[in-house]
Amino acid sequence: MKLLITGGCGFLGSNLASFALSQGIDLIVFDNLSRKGATDNLHWLSSLGNFEFVHGDIRNKNDVTRLITKYMPDSCFHLAGQVAMTTSIDNPCMDFEINVGGTLNLLEAVRQYNSNCNIIYSSTNKVYGDLEQYKYNETETRYT
Repeated sequence: MKLLITGGCGFLGSNLASFALSQGIDLIVFDNLSRKGATDNLHWLSSLGNFEFVHGDIRNKNDVTRLITKYMPDSCFHLAGQVAMTTSIDNPCMDFEINVGGTLNLLEAVRQYNSNCNIIYSSTNKVYGDLEQYKYNETETRYT
């Protein structure tokens, strides 16, 4: 199996990449290394095993298209994104370009060139908002 992880040098991506390497999965990591710690995570991953690293930006349609057409992954964990709530408020256009435009670039490249590729998307707990305003009961199982 050939696995692509966008945002593969971020917190979630690097931990998933570490697991994939431990399982002997053919791995491609795509990241622009813009976040603090991303380069350190890349060096750490490099010490764990062999994988392809592609430096690129999810906002760049050509980068994403080349990535998909060159590697033709079987599955993709799409973890590239702008995650800071403060940044989304301070610079909503950039937030939109990365999180929406970047995702659209990936979806379109897969649709056009590798439609058998599965895409797994990870969102954020921020979509749930402040749960303190709601009353809920924690139970031993997820069913009440």
